Amino acid sequence: MKLKYLGTAAAEGIPALFCRCEMCAYARKAGGKEIRRRAGALLDGTLKLDFGPDSYWQMISENLDYTDIHAVLITHSHEDHLEPCDVTYRRPGFANKLDGDRPMTVYGNGKVMQVLEKYSVGPWQNKKQLQAFETVEIEGYQVTPLEAVHCLSWEPDARWPVVFENRAYLRGEEAFIYLIEKDGKKLLYAHDTDELTPADMDYLAGKKIDLISLDCTNGVIQAEYIGHMGAADNLRMREKLLACGAADAHTIFVANHFSHNGAAPMAELQKQLPGFIVAYDGMEIEF
Repeated sequence: MKLKYLGTAAAEGIPALFCRCEMCAYARKAGGKEIRRRAGALLDGTLKLDFGPDSYWQMISENLDYTDIHAVLITHSHEDHLEPCDVTYRRPGFANKLDGDRPMTVYGNGKVMQVLEKYSVGPWQNKKQLQAFETVEIEGYQVTPLEAVHCLSWEPDARWPVVFENRAYLRGEEAFIYLIEKDGKKLLYAHDTDELTPADMDYLAGKKIDLISLDCTNGVIQAEYIGHMGAADNLRMREKLLACGAADAHTIFVANHFSHNGAAPMAELQKQLPGFIVAYDGMEIEF
């Protein structure tokens, strides 16, 4: 497998759209790896992981051809992970000379399907709703959505329970992380989420995953917000995954999805994350 990180920031990007904080000022001046687009990745040039508002920029800067992509896995419906209007530009008039080409299928939870319903769809695009812990075959990969500790809500219609640190919470939508397997290789793509749930850990126990990419939105700060991780959480999660056999000495751990509120320069992030690779836009890992 080969995973390419197309965007490694949280919702605002780094530098953020309207911000003069120390990190954003540093990123503007330093450029290079300190510039982070909104989250997204590409597996083997085949599976697109999330399709957020920077997908067009990612396509241009990384010299990609999205017409070759026939499957998109969406983690949840938040705007930095799903830009529904751009997804539907695959239809005739916006996309030409695709006669006879297979449609692109967008996979995700019920809220993702609901969001896409508001946009025009046709034979050029399919939608398929996934269920947590139910494995499906997609483009030759075995894909299992797992439950994310994210999209927590206290609204009356919140009805997707999730257990985190021995407490039950309700989610406004059934956010996913993904276990992806092919030819004996395994990838855990865990964005956006807090530390993994007991159900996730039970499912992953003994899997010996080759690459584990963990949410690090909070970066170097200790945040009370439930729904994302930071460096300290990543280190703790790594030990838990090793202890249950989900990972071993050969597993590659990556920290990804940084907010400007908790991010630090690359060198500082690396100091805070021993045993991890700190992701940057355009980074590619083969495993």
